[in-house]
Amino acid sequence: MSSSPAKVLVAESDEVVLALLSHILHRQGYSVDVAATADVAANHLTQRDYRAIVVDAKMIPVVERFPDRMSRTIVLSPRADADARVHAVIQKPVEFGFLVDTVAACVK
Repeated sequence: MSSSPAKVLVAESDEVVLALLSHILHRQGYSVDVAATADVAANHLTQRDYRAIVVDAKMIPVVERFPDRMSRTIVLSPRADADARVHAVIQKPVEFGFLVDTVAACVK
């Protein structure tokens, strides 16, 4: 019996970056939902449970509405400021190998 892939939400307003992140994570075997706007991200978070949430720093207020999900959140930010509420903060530009390793650690 095979287990279903871990669900990951990627919320990023830059649609090129969103497509790239989604593609990379999908190729790693994750089931990926995408959100290019805060409203779409909030809708996904209301309807589904995610093992990891990769979110642009500008969209972190959306995830903050779901405090139980903060520990599974990976923030993409121009600054690598630590945030104890989240799993990790990754500085942009994103090094994709580091992103893959960080998501893998989050879903375990």
